[in-house]
Amino acid sequence: MKTMFVCAEGKTNEHVGEEYDYILEVPDAPTTENIQETADRIRTRIRSLWMEQDGEDGRGVSVNLHGPSPYNAMLINLKILMDKDEGIEVSLDYPHEEVRTTSDPETNEVLDKLEAR
Repeated sequence: MKTMFVCAEGKTNEHVGEEYDYILEVPDAPTTENIQETADRIRTRIRSLWMEQDGEDGRGVSVNLHGPSPYNAMLINLKILMDKDEGIEVSLDYPHEEVRTTSDPETNEVLDKLEAR
């Protein structure tokens, strides 16, 4: 299994010495303008990590996150979409909740855009 770490830029120093197959720094404050670009970058990297394991037992991509909740919502959606559309198994190895309830209008807007894909 390959590992990926998605970390907000301001939190990077808290993870010095940790090892992952790929680390992606993302903006501390996601916006509706940059969240889709970030989702595309993450999806592409997960796909690449998946392809690197062609023919291996225990094939999958483990994603860890240290960042704000819109990234969590995005990763949950990517996990669902990538399994459904591409058969790629993604595990989210951090405390997360797959219930999508929030009163934050910006987060709801991001979720709506991700679900429309």
